[in-house]
Amino acid sequence: MEPSNQDTTAQRLVEFAQNLQYEDLPDEAIYCAKARILSTLAVSLAAYDFPPVQIAEKVVPDVAAGPRARILGSLKGTSPEMAAFVNSAMVRCLDMSDTAVMAAVSHPADAFPAILAIAEAENLSGKELLLAMAIIYEAQVRFVEVVPYNHHGWDQTPVVAMGAALGTARLMGLDEEKMHHALSLAITPNLALNQTRTGKLSMWKGMAGPQGARQGVFAAQLAREGMTGPEGVFEGKFGLWNQMMNGEQYDLPIPKTFKDHIFAVQQTVVKAFPIRFNCHLPVFCAIEMRDKVNLDDVKTFKIESIRQAFDRWMDLPEIWKPETRESADHSLPCTVALGLLDGGITPATHTKERYKDQDVLELMSKMELELPDEFADLAFETRCCRITATLKNGESVTVEKRLTQADDVNGPSREEVEGKFNRLTEPLISPANRQQILDTVWALETAKNVENLIDLTRLTET
Repeated sequence: MEPSNQDTTAQRLVEFAQNLQYEDLPDEAIYCAKARILSTLAVSLAAYDFPPVQIAEKVVPDVAAGPRARILGSLKGTSPEMAAFVNSAMVRCLDMSDTAVMAAVSHPADAFPAILAIAEAENLSGKELLLAMAIIYEAQVRFVEVVPYNHHGWDQTPVVAMGAALGTARLMGLDEEKMHHALSLAITPNLALNQTRTGKLSMWKGMAGPQGARQGVFAAQLAREGMTGPEGVFEGKFGLWNQMMNGEQYDLPIPKTFKDHIFAVQQTVVKAFPIRFNCHLPVFCAIEMRDKVNLDDVKTFKIESIRQAFDRWMDLPEIWKPETRESADHSLPCTVALGLLDGGITPATHTKERYKDQDVLELMSKMELELPDEFADLAFETRCCRITATLKNGESVTVEKRLTQADDVNGPSREEVEGKFNRLTEPLISPANRQQILDTVWALETAKNVENLIDLTRLTET
């Protein structure tokens, strides 16, 4: 079956993934791709022992021959799609990789394990991996830049699958027709309900992206062997626009030329804390507030933030009394309380179930949330938060912060990237191996393959 040229959205995505060359990437984009790979490896290894990861690894088969990729940390060999699944579970568990929040939310690093698995299975170079990194980011971020799929009740699995399919299909060298089929096979069977992120959050909250990574690899593998997918995956009668978006059509801002283009891999925000992205700015406000007031002197806190980010969460019981780390890391009052009390949030915060402690709950009881029009009008191009502490003596102290998408471009610094990597992996990997991983990623364009990089991730405790 020939792919339909009437589906212009699919056509533009495929043309982009087919036409982009490594030489089209500016130095800033290559640096940012490496920085995000290091962030992703760090959060992955730090989450190896988490229950969702361990459950996922238990169900994967050992594979000794044929197409084979390995699980980070343990180096267990399995099929590429299952390696992508388990490794992506590690990426998501801490909720600390990177994020794009625009019309909807994307965690584009969820798709990195898909291209890593294929790069290992096909013995491909570091330069090819970096090119695929740019492709998976561009596809996912440009989609969420304009398509508010979350607000229509859908989860991110098909978005990750779309990016993973395009990136892995490019690594496999699929022609335009087969790449169309890979894209269709990634999206059509994998629409996912946003019930995953509603109410009391379960382990699957961190597995929706990994499911997309797995299915993106599988779709590309099927397409390579001749499996065809339905045409019109976006614009057909029962395509994504009609089924997911109530018939609203969207023009994805996919670049046709690359001169002076700012790539999506330069624009995502690398997280500092293992919490929901929209809670970061409030936590930074809380940390600054912590230096301005004595918490014992505070009568109430008013937290003002973005309506689009928090409106549907404000009144949920789980947000005001979290019972799971998945609920705690999405709770605005809980994360602010932890910032005020502890000066930050680390993976150990959740491991120790700090969110259940009495001082955290008591501080949360002093908080009220407001979502003002002035902040809603600026979102998400500008992220805003204001915390006002009213003291028992009647005085008030205010901390306000604003960040724009322009502030995010080309960050974080090399020092910040390496600091995050070393903090998260110090207990897990020898100093020599940590330094070798850093050196390997910073020089990834010279690597003949990714085998050595994966070798270096073996955890000392496995």
